[in-house]
Amino acid sequence: MARWSGVADAYRQSFATLCAGTVDRLLSDAPDGRLLDVGSGTGQLAARAAAAGRSVVAVDADPDMVAMSGAAVPRRVLSASLPALPFPDGAFEAVTANFVVNHVADPRAAVRELARVTRPGGRLSLTIWPARPPAWGPLVSGAFTAAGVVPLAAERLAPELDFERSVAGLRGLVEDAGREVVVAEELRWTWEVDPAALWAGIAGGVATVGRTFLAQPPETRAAAARAFRHAAPEQTTEGLLRLPATAAYVMAAG
Repeated sequence: MARWSGVADAYRQSFATLCAGTVDRLLSDAPDGRLLDVGSGTGQLAARAAAAGRSVVAVDADPDMVAMSGAAVPRRVLSASLPALPFPDGAFEAVTANFVVNHVADPRAAVRELARVTRPGGRLSLTIWPARPPAWGPLVSGAFTAAGVVPLAAERLAPELDFERSVAGLRGLVEDAGREVVVAEELRWTWEVDPAALWAGIAGGVATVGRTFLAQPPETRAAAARAFRHAAPEQTTEGLLRLPATAAYVMAAG
C-alpha cells in the first residue's frame, strides 16, 4: 500500500503529469450525471469535469491531496478512503478511480466499494499501472546504481489480497465485484516531462522510488542527483523527456 503523506507537492510537480495522460479517456467514457472521482490527487480530473459543467464530487485519503483538490474544485472534495466511502448505494452515474486500485491495501474490497456507489446503468472506470518497468525507470535506476543506492525491502500485499497487475487482472477484480466489463484494454500515451520535474518527485519522496532515495545517507543522495543530472540531457529533446506510458484500463456497467 502506497504512502502519500507529505509528498503532495512533489507529486504535483512530477508524477501527477504522468497520471494525467488517461484523464481525457476517463472523462470521455463517463456518462452524464453525478460523477465521483476517487483518489483525486491534484484534482485535475475533477476540475476538468466541473469546467465541462458536470456535477462532480472528489475524495482523497491524504489531507494534503484533499487540500490540493479542494483548491481545484472548491466545496466539492471530501476526505475519505477505500473501502469505506461515505455515500449511499448507487449514488453516482459515473465513478472514476485513476491509478488508485494499485495503491490500496485491499484491492478487491476497494473495487467492490467503487461498484457499490455506482448506480445501476452507470459506468465505473478504473486505471492501474501494469507490472512492467516504466520508461523512466532506466534513467533513474542508472543514477541510483552509479551512486550506490541501496534498495528498500519490497513491500507486497499478501497473496490472498494481491492481483495480477494487468488488464486481465483488473478485469477480474471488476467482474468479481459483480459488474459487467464493457471495455478492457491498454491505454498508451507519451509523457513529456522536464527532467527537473521528474527528479523533484523522486527527491520529494513520491512512491517507492522516492522513499528509496530519501532512505539513503546524504552523500548517496547527492551522488544520485549528480548522476541523474549528468545522464538526463542525453535523453531529452528540446529540454524534455518524451517517454512512452501504458495503463491498464477497464470500464464497467453499473
